[in-house]
Amino acid sequence: MPFDNITQSFGEWQERLNTLAEHSGLHSILIMESKPDTMEVVVANEQTIYNVGDCGPKSRQPGCHELYCERVVDTAQPVFIPDASIDDEWKGNEDYVKFNLGVYLGFPLVNQGVVVGTICALNDKTFDFNEGSPSMCSELVQLKNDIELAFS
Repeated sequence: MPFDNITQSFGEWQERLNTLAEHSGLHSILIMESKPDTMEVVVANEQTIYNVGDCGPKSRQPGCHELYCERVVDTAQPVFIPDASIDDEWKGNEDYVKFNLGVYLGFPLVNQGVVVGTICALNDKTFDFNEGSPSMCSELVQLKNDIELAFS
């Protein structure tokens, strides 16, 4: 199981996510595992919405809109949604509808050539992921690389 090493070092990963969230002002930074019908939170920064073990239903379940992370997993590509409130494709997304988190940037986590999850950031207001040095985008890419190294 690729996420076993992550859960065994949970405190270290959560501290990294907490630090990134505090320094950037982002609401949520999550390590997510893709399961057949859900996306599950493996590690989350300390905030009030997402907890370890929380699952969001994928769109293959009746009545469910596609999840941001589901798109990352299905395409094996990064996904950036600057504002779901003005994007007809994403207005029905659970993170936006339930939690008002309409800004999203996520990267695929790959283990042995298979996308197994995502590292992602969500926010409730406009956010420039390319601002700063290092940028939040580059910080998330570094985190992605470190997580993938931990899989092995």
